[in-house]
Amino acid sequence: MAHTTRTPAPARTPAPARTPAPIRPPGRLTWPSTDGHRRGSTASRLIEEWGALAERPSTLRRVNAWGVPGGPVAHLDEVLVRAGFGTHARDSDGDRVLWALVRRASHDELAARIVLQRILPPLLAIARRRGRIVAGGMPAAFDDVVAAAWRVIREYPWHRRRAKVAANLVRDSEYVAFVRDARRPLVAVALEPAAAARLAAPAAEPDAGIVLARLISEGGRSGLGAEHLDVLRALARGEEIATIAARLGISCRTARSRRARAISELRARTRCAG
Repeated sequence: MAHTTRTPAPARTPAPARTPAPIRPPGRLTWPSTDGHRRGSTASRLIEEWGALAERPSTLRRVNAWGVPGGPVAHLDEVLVRAGFGTHARDSDGDRVLWALVRRASHDELAARIVLQRILPPLLAIARRRGRIVAGGMPAAFDDVVAAAWRVIREYPWHRRRAKVAANLVRDSEYVAFVRDARRPLVAVALEPAAAARLAAPAAEPDAGIVLARLISEGGRSGLGAEHLDVLRALARGEEIATIAARLGISCRTARSRRARAISELRARTRCAG
């Protein structure tokens, strides 16, 4: 019987090690439509500004130094999610993170800006609803509620209101912007830093920022230039002159000059008493 010689099977080449798939960054948040707002409006600018701020290395270093629960973040959207963005209203973990941000916001503008972005969707919803009855429509209503929200965030009594923080911020902002102020006569302010101290109103806390937002809306309707409106809206949000100068890429001296011209023009158009 003939013997057949088997050819040995070639040695198997070991499969190359599989390279682990890169970790994909979490999906970025989707912001509500700003339909009803003209291009360059406060709502559009806040969303565009957030896109740049949220991944700026210097900003991320500052935020990560705060020790936000959950570890370091690579994008500020992650902070918003941890603070309860898009989650159930009774999300206690998100509420605790948001409370910590609000506590810091009393002395930190960046924290306040993050909190403002966290409650932006309900503020837009308020503007849509109130815009049906507010002179100037949705854009004017949004300017009013954002100016109110900034003050509410910076002055939030975090030491005694630890629960339902997002709901409290939104409710307080609408009340300050559209309810409380309607119960007293508007007082024209001079729009200088000392104006709040001179504001003649029955309430204990000053409303200069809210009045300013209303005057800005009136100035915009009367044709006040976009450059002036940009500076005045920054003032209404509580931005310091150095912050405004850095954002616009100009010197503090130029920013002060631009602020003075904007105030002068607004006074002329709204006949605001100095």
